[in-house]
Amino acid sequence: MLEVALILLALSSMSSLGLELVPASSNSISKTAFTGLGVCLLNLTFFPGIAFLLCRIFEISSAISLGIFLCACSGGGASAGLFILKARGTPATGAVLLGLLNFTSLFTAPLLLTLHSENSFAELERAFSTFPKLLAIGLCFFGLPLGTGLWLRKKHEKFSLRIRPSLLRISNISLGFSIFYLGLKYWREILEFGFLIWIVLFLLIGVSFTIGLYLFREKPGDRRSIGVVSGIRNLSLALLLAQEQSGDPKVLITILLYGFVMYLIAFPASLFWRRWKNISVS
Repeated sequence: MLEVALILLALSSMSSLGLELVPASSNSISKTAFTGLGVCLLNLTFFPGIAFLLCRIFEISSAISLGIFLCACSGGGASAGLFILKARGTPATGAVLLGLLNFTSLFTAPLLLTLHSENSFAELERAFSTFPKLLAIGLCFFGLPLGTGLWLRKKHEKFSLRIRPSLLRISNISLGFSIFYLGLKYWREILEFGFLIWIVLFLLIGVSFTIGLYLFREKPGDRRSIGVVSGIRNLSLALLLAQEQSGDPKVLITILLYGFVMYLIAFPASLFWRRWKNISVS
């Protein structure tokens, strides 16, 4: 059930984002490339570094640390499409950033995992063996629905405007169900997680949603997109790498609980960004 809800969330949110892309947004897309490199650098090096340091400082166990680190390395979660729209970010900027993070993570996450686990680089080949599977998932749950939404908006604008509210409704229902299901199924693990682990999760995820506020001199809509995209991680990538490299149930549960906290924070974070309509670019 959880898998179905997350798939629906990814497909509907990316389709909704695609429906918001109009020809006039092409200028925004072309101007996002340079900013996208900075966002990738922060999300895929700086952010995992913060995760590593927090886990060391708070002396988190190795299995839980690995789960948190994998989430930090896996940028470009497809469900960010929903929160970009909620935050009233620039759809084109959000789509480009999501694409860059999603694709770049396929290469950087296995490399960072090898360095984190202190394995030999011979193990890197094993990590990259999942690349075809990860690429297929990215195309199915990111590229295909985004492209379909873009095509519908361009070729059948009236129809796209009619179905947009329904897609957003599906996204909201899927999100609510996912949070409820995770809380219900893993309530024992939630209670067993120590106070320090929750501090690390809330600190790390909270910081990720504020990246666009402090670090980029962009237009308000672009900064809102940066903040939201940076906060939503690619849980599918993290789970697949965890299964291939570890298989420890505690690592997998940690990733799911990271997602639980991430979605809990994502809604108020998107409302926060939505209210910051006049962020001053200083």
